[in-house]
Amino acid sequence: MKSFAIRLVVALSLILPFSASANIKLGLGIDKGLGVTAQIDNVQLFAGNNGVSFDYLFKAGNFEQQSPLSWYLGAGAYVGEHDHGLRMPLGIKFYFARGWELYGQLAPQLEMHDDDHRNDDDEIQFGLSSAIGVRYSF
Repeated sequence: MKSFAIRLVVALSLILPFSASANIKLGLGIDKGLGVTAQIDNVQLFAGNNGVSFDYLFKAGNFEQQSPLSWYLGAGAYVGEHDHGLRMPLGIKFYFARGWELYGQLAPQLEMHDDDHRNDDDEIQFGLSSAIGVRYSF
């Protein structure tokens, strides 16, 4: 629980400098464990009990003009309990009420695992992670 609190404080401290004029969304999700999710303009942050992630959303769009569904593509990085790496999330958002959104994403990732049982420092492999969550826009 102590490491979760530290991750939460670090993630929230990253939010504060941008908060004056930014579009801020906060909520709960499951990405690197259960945790807090935030989006500040095109920056997506997550702090959970199994790690933290940071993504920059560089492409986004709507499926149709009046549709409550939109999509996004980003690039970012994460740090977990026993691994770290780079990732490229592709997600969908569903706007279900005024100010509220439900999101889901898949993120192919280049993982670097710390393995204490080997002589090698890191083991590199490809992986796929998923996330789901709900956020409220302020």
